[in-house]
Amino acid sequence: MSKLLGASMLVIVAILGLVFAIGFLVLLKLNLPMGLTMALTGGFAVAIVLLQYCLGPMIIDYIVKVRWTSPDEMGYGSGQWLAGACGTFRIPMPRIGIIEEAAPNAFTYGHGAYDARVVVTRGLIDMLSPDELRAVVAHELGHIRNRDFIVMTMVQALVLALWTLYYTSRSSGRNNWYIVICAYLAYWASYYASLLLSRIREYMADYSSAQITGNPNHLSYALVKIAYGLAKTQTVGGATVPVSGGYRAPAPPPVSGQPASLYSYDQGAEAQLRAQIEAARYDDAHAIAARAVAPPPGAAAASPKKAPAKQAFSAAQLGAFGVMGVSSMRAAVAWSGADGLANPDTFTTAARWELFNPWGRIGEFFSTHPLTALRIKALQKLNRLFNQPDAFDFSKIRPATYKGFARDLALVSLPWVGLIVGGAVAGAAIAGSRSFDPSEIFMPLAGFSGGRLLVLLFSYMGDFKPTKVIRLLGEVEVSHVNPIPAALEGTFTGRISPGIAWASDYIVQDDSGFLACLFRRPLGLMKLWFGLTSADRYVGRRVRVYGWYRRFNAPYLEIHHFEVLDTGEIVTANYFPWAVAGNLLLTVLCVVAIVMFHGMAHSL
Repeated sequence: MSKLLGASMLVIVAILGLVFAIGFLVLLKLNLPMGLTMALTGGFAVAIVLLQYCLGPMIIDYIVKVRWTSPDEMGYGSGQWLAGACGTFRIPMPRIGIIEEAAPNAFTYGHGAYDARVVVTRGLIDMLSPDELRAVVAHELGHIRNRDFIVMTMVQALVLALWTLYYTSRSSGRNNWYIVICAYLAYWASYYASLLLSRIREYMADYSSAQITGNPNHLSYALVKIAYGLAKTQTVGGATVPVSGGYRAPAPPPVSGQPASLYSYDQGAEAQLRAQIEAARYDDAHAIAARAVAPPPGAAAASPKKAPAKQAFSAAQLGAFGVMGVSSMRAAVAWSGADGLANPDTFTTAARWELFNPWGRIGEFFSTHPLTALRIKALQKLNRLFNQPDAFDFSKIRPATYKGFARDLALVSLPWVGLIVGGAVAGAAIAGSRSFDPSEIFMPLAGFSGGRLLVLLFSYMGDFKPTKVIRLLGEVEVSHVNPIPAALEGTFTGRISPGIAWASDYIVQDDSGFLACLFRRPLGLMKLWFGLTSADRYVGRRVRVYGWYRRFNAPYLEIHHFEVLDTGEIVTANYFPWAVAGNLLLTVLCVVAIVMFHGMAHSL
């Protein structure tokens, strides 16, 4: 814990130093007095931080559709448990909000511990057991205790300040190329440092959750369910009911004089109530099935046919999807066991890609959250402190080697190789020519666009073949540029970003699990318009989705098109053909310009 805290402080100090250094260089170039330069540099950094700090929570409140409610809506005894947890952490009770969407997610934000908000989605409540849900909420309380959502707001503001300094330095006068380069490099260094800090704070919040619950396995199971979408359904009497799911019951009347300690709620009463609810679910399933096969009044008694129960779509019954945190919500799923807990054997399948494909660690470098497998490893080390057995056996994970890594690296580097080669040819032509040739300007651009065109062609190859989510999740030989063409038939259970009106990416469920489906359009405005006007009407519909299964920091299916099964409507993303056409046109125009200007230069 002390190492994580020390690393956090080093990252923050480093970013502050970068802001001050670059700001000092930019202002110094303006030939201002030294005292004024120092004052303006410090004042600029402080102003950016304060602006981000003051406006950030207000912006989230405005954008995200949250219904503020009592903690007891998360389950029986949650209010008393939350009061005890906050007392242990010595923080005020946060506001509790619920987003009525199926994608499971939880996050916290605010100006400080005094007005912190903890938001969970309905999908998270319905999917997790009471212990797992409290472990997730305790994780968010850990963010509040550590004040790291405030720290991250400040760090992101400093990153924005460095971008502003870079932009300003480009117009600060001649002979300032070294300042522009330094500002640009500092911006990217600060950006990746902020991602590192975010991952460190997630580990610290995981530790806080283990402190509150006394059992790190609760969060481990929750992480596997959330990050891999573990939520199983089974057929009972002809009706589909959830095996693992939350439940909601009205809070009991407060008992006068009862202390709000961490474990002051009646665990025996809670277990009894849960058993009654599960029994009621089972009875309801049988009743639904009985109604489905019962003959109508007056019909002949001898009618042995059994019709399957036809139920309306229920996102809660289909499980849920996502990861903890607002900035990383793309993942796939595996099955849970009959007891509702994450299946350790299936987890070993899901974790193989993260542990043995090198793109997993590279993707983590670009992510706000650590890899789920690594978080669970860290939590299992904490089991020693709390005398708990390990939930998952990492020694059972079968080693693997990704054979396509060299090919992927070569493919990813093609545009940059083309840029360098084009620049080198242009440089050699300039050095060997006594007159200016405009064609040399287009050579690096032609090399880059040509390389990008090849990447697109190699990254969108193959025929779409029917498969299942669970099969895709177990694949190690896959990356973001080495996809698996796939056709999945299932239901759009919701959109990935809960509470966001313009979200256009989906969650699809088949009979083996869930998968994120990204709906890319040629232009960002086109995707935004689809999200605002059309995306919501496909939620809850049976679809057949065609696309490319990819994996980087999380698994996802990039949609080529999907077919709505009940209407036959086909919705096409159109990103791939337009991207190919655009790069092809740019490459051809560059080649034409090179030939034309080169011919003109030699004819003079």
